[in-house]
Amino acid sequence: MSNPSTIGVCVLPEPALNRGRSVNYPGYVHEILQHAGVMYETVAVEELEEKSDSLGMLITVGDFAFAQELQKILRDWVSRGGAWLSIGGICGMEDVLGAKAASPTYSGWGGGSRSLGEGYLVTENKRHRMVEFSEKSLHFFGGCNVMAAAGKVIASALDKHGRSDGTAAIIENQFGSGRTILICVDLPGTVVRIQQGTSVTRDGVPARDGSAPVDDSVLKSGDGGVLDWYFDRDDVPGGEGLSAFLRPAADQWREILLRAIFYLASEKQMGVNVLWMWPRNLPAIGHISHDSDGNEPEMAELLLAALGRAGICSTWCVILPGYSAALIEKIRAAGHELAMHYDAMTPGLAWGEEEFEKQWRDLRGMLGEMVTNKNHYLRWQGDMEFFGWCERRGIELDQSKGPSKSGEAGFNFGTTQPYFPVSFDGKISPVLEVATHTQDLGVFGPESLGTPLLLAALKYHGVAHFLFHPAHFGKPRTAPAMENIVAMGKARGMEWWTARQINNWIRARRSVRYDRDADGNITVTSERDLSQATVLAQSNSNGCVNDQALDGPIVRRWGFDFVSKVLDIPGRQGVDHEC
Repeated sequence: MSNPSTIGVCVLPEPALNRGRSVNYPGYVHEILQHAGVMYETVAVEELEEKSDSLGMLITVGDFAFAQELQKILRDWVSRGGAWLSIGGICGMEDVLGAKAASPTYSGWGGGSRSLGEGYLVTENKRHRMVEFSEKSLHFFGGCNVMAAAGKVIASALDKHGRSDGTAAIIENQFGSGRTILICVDLPGTVVRIQQGTSVTRDGVPARDGSAPVDDSVLKSGDGGVLDWYFDRDDVPGGEGLSAFLRPAADQWREILLRAIFYLASEKQMGVNVLWMWPRNLPAIGHISHDSDGNEPEMAELLLAALGRAGICSTWCVILPGYSAALIEKIRAAGHELAMHYDAMTPGLAWGEEEFEKQWRDLRGMLGEMVTNKNHYLRWQGDMEFFGWCERRGIELDQSKGPSKSGEAGFNFGTTQPYFPVSFDGKISPVLEVATHTQDLGVFGPESLGTPLLLAALKYHGVAHFLFHPAHFGKPRTAPAMENIVAMGKARGMEWWTARQINNWIRARRSVRYDRDADGNITVTSERDLSQATVLAQSNSNGCVNDQALDGPIVRRWGFDFVSKVLDIPGRQGVDHEC
């Protein structure tokens, strides 16, 4: 193999229309890997015969019947030491993947494809590095339904009611000198379905414990949530009967994919490189936002004082009619971000692009340029339409996916990661979503709710987003609750950024391009200046990055050790990420 450190990612052709499929949104694997910063090469299925020998690892997404000649080439490639990670498909190579497809119980009209359906992953080998981090069963949607043959089951699949029928979820197989892993679950489709939920056209179904009465005749993002009130929530420490979504399920699926890659790389002693998600080797980011409901100047002043004591800048989502010009300028002068709070909740204000446009124009005249929005009451209707409203007006980041009821608190959309949404036809929206994780600690839920949410963001290296309304800053515990969670994050190495900072950093980082020579030396270039970026190397290679030795400290990410190097990556457009 000419370059055993190269990872190739191949999204396989999808089945014809009106045919079942094992993977939805297969192209979203690129979004997941690019967000994680994994350095890889895109390979078309037509290029597999030609390029297989140049790869150390192949990742395929989907199920596609490989031609006999390609099967022979890939079988030989794996047996000589190649590593193949297949997501959602056997591709006619049952012997290589150590798995056998399950047949439909009834092959009538429209039959012939047996899916995993909706269910839960449970680990069979809790010490396996791919799944050792997982504490409980993990919700999934779809995938290829197979039984293990020669392969070893790492995790199995329960149905949505928690029942087992011997179906596998992850299978590992040794084939000659090579190794394969089959993730049967539709991993990209599961991530998308949890992060984005379903289209909101009617009330959601409430939790039976009374903690989340979402059937309130107000359409909001949580009405489209797909996680389970029973299986996906956990008791809140100190919450006296409150359960919340304390485990970010979509992030856990992201991590399974990344751990599979790093596990295979470690078994092959491959050199895998990653552009870490945050500057200065930061483990995660904290974010505080405020919705100015009521626009009470006295409460805003109390909040400004508390932010000053906490030593952070935050994002103020301002609802019309807004604050006075003097107070707006005071908020701006303190370094805080001024953003939009779209109101389709107040009587007389309709949900629709015309109303959004009107409010955006009025707020832009008051606040100036805005890049961030959060909808009042987390209102939401439809599917992707709202992201189009934002895109057409230069709103680059939205925060409207989150909990409106206490029992929805936490990761009801399953993620701590900023993400770009995807439409049903596979088109990626350029509007970044940063989910809201809870509202006012000590009011919306107990102050103790903040700790597991913060720790989850640290564990999965994302953003912990806490919303605090100025209107509550006359209450005795609100300011201390905010200051305490900020201090807790700082003590664990987090920085607290505005939404604008998060947006600018993510976009600058996503403009990076990589090149690696045969000696393992990496050249990293960027469209925008990227100050104090961190490059990780899984192997103890003597290679360089931008002519600088990879000689930094060892850090542990996703359960694996990496050599880290912090460096400035110059770009063509100057510094604009303000971090």
